[in-house]
Amino acid sequence: MDWSRAKNVLIYAFLLLNIVLGYQLWQDVRDRMHSDLDWTSLSEETRQIMDVKHIQVPAKIPAETPTLREITYRFVNRGTERVPIQTPKDSTIIFLEKELIRSLQGDIRHIEMYRYDELSGKPGTFVLHQRLANGLPIFEVSLELSVSEQKITAYRQQYVELIETKSNKEQKILPASQALGSVIEKVMPGSIVKDIRLGYHGQIFDAETQVSAPSWRIMLENEVYYVNAINGAVDNSQAGKKEIDK
Repeated sequence: MDWSRAKNVLIYAFLLLNIVLGYQLWQDVRDRMHSDLDWTSLSEETRQIMDVKHIQVPAKIPAETPTLREITYRFVNRGTERVPIQTPKDSTIIFLEKELIRSLQGDIRHIEMYRYDELSGKPGTFVLHQRLANGLPIFEVSLELSVSEQKITAYRQQYVELIETKSNKEQKILPASQALGSVIEKVMPGSIVKDIRLGYHGQIFDAETQVSAPSWRIMLENEVYYVNAINGAVDNSQAGKKEIDK
């Protein structure tokens, strides 16, 4: 064995490992810095309310504030029927996006346009949301996968097509920290914020076209709030109550 060459290989391998570990550490630090920056941007009054109400926010506060606009779409399929899958699939593929698409593309049209939402759904049902080209989900447009005996056995699919409009202009959205501040002032004492996610949300009407706005979805243990990321309107969907804050 050429020990000199083996020694060099080991040195390079350790050097590469250190680079990878250093990069991962830098990413973790950067994420924490971004989260801390958003957290400290909460008003002093809001932070005092958090302390008084004993509200916990273990969820990561996103830092991005992209430029977005309202969307208009129409339903191609409203998902009124549950469709059986000819050959049930292993339910574990829900966690592997490429495998999920490969396994179900013969059964479910446009499966590649949906993304799994691990915080939605209920026992026996996985929920995915249709997403746009920018990767953001439409929270009211879902694909439900029914699971029985660890197999995906059926589905119920909603599917929409966008309608191009020139009236809606792109705007820089409100930061997640500001949306969180609006919700914190309304929630019950002892609430825990589980997740903060950007997507599109709008009331569904019995009409051909629907409108959805960029919104921060803020999930608590027993409630879901949507904050319009353009005008700051707060929608508590479970209570069916809409409040406008400007």
